[in-house]
Amino acid sequence: MPASTIVASGGTFRLYGDSVQTFDALPVATYAIAFDPMSGYSLRNTSPLSPGGEPVYGNHPERVKRIVRGYQSMDRSMGVILSGDKGMGKSLMIRMLAEQMRDGLTLPTILVQHATPGLASFLDELGECVVVFDEFEKVFPNDGDNEAQNQFLSLFDGLSTTKRLYVLSVNHLHLVNDFMLNRPGRFHYHMRFQYPDAETVAQYLRDQVPGIDDRQIAEVTDFSRKYDINFDHLRAIAFELRLGESFSEVIPDLNIKRTGRHGSDLVQAHITWADGETDVISDNIDLFDLDARQSIGSWELELSLCFRMRDAVASRDGYVLPAGTFEITDTRNDDDEKSDEPRSSEVTSIVLRRPAKQSIDF
Repeated sequence: MPASTIVASGGTFRLYGDSVQTFDALPVATYAIAFDPMSGYSLRNTSPLSPGGEPVYGNHPERVKRIVRGYQSMDRSMGVILSGDKGMGKSLMIRMLAEQMRDGLTLPTILVQHATPGLASFLDELGECVVVFDEFEKVFPNDGDNEAQNQFLSLFDGLSTTKRLYVLSVNHLHLVNDFMLNRPGRFHYHMRFQYPDAETVAQYLRDQVPGIDDRQIAEVTDFSRKYDINFDHLRAIAFELRLGESFSEVIPDLNIKRTGRHGSDLVQAHITWADGETDVISDNIDLFDLDARQSIGSWELELSLCFRMRDAVASRDGYVLPAGTFEITDTRNDDDEKSDEPRSSEVTSIVLRRPAKQSIDF
């Protein structure tokens, strides 16, 4: 039977059977990019990105709405960087965003998973769509001549005749080309992901571990104040607690290990004096060592604080040191005379907390 469809391209004629379909625009679906050195680029259908039944915590929905609204209002392509450590919810947010763009704006999703020759030129041939680069700096290392990432600079400028949404997830921000950071013309949004706070940790456990008691919740939330717990960690912990394990017994066996310098982490002491003034000093201490006498000091402020973690009381803001459980030495005064006498009686409150930080700083 003769071919029913004949396609001519670049002087080459290809013959196809009855199964061939032609489209004016890419059908709304999710596609992975395939490359063959002989035949070039193509797209293949893959499972649609969707959050499914995974619980959503934090401000993911608000951020997705902001991106969709911004894209609708912009008259050119728009870029979004999602940066944060692994397990922080970046992939979940990408799935939520792809679903919103697919269902609300009828835009297909293109997944860029491999570095292949001439990729930027191929992407610029696509129609309006969402282009997702997962773990961008891993797939396209920023090394040597930086060509792997430089090839996309013109594409991300948003000056193409076709409007698209480019979404990059990044685990190590320092490996991303400097010409992509602090450039709203290329990437309008750069959304950083913070570690879940104690309240989010508690809510997650209540949702994922039916019947969990307050004691177990308190143990996990206390751990989260001392260690950067991400949602991958929480998922593993909740799984064990559902099996009836005790948190204190199972945590040493989970693949969740402390990474601070010699078992210590940077901690700030917020000292509020009777006159209303506040000093902040910081040092590396071991939040897990309850009995050792530890100190936080500042040569610049001429302040030092001594305490034991066993005396610290967990609070929403960190750990509060009750009166009588600490000693402060302050060698400052207005006439520059030095004194090594403790000034603990002149303190109204001391709160120990780890510095607030994004999961990636730069």
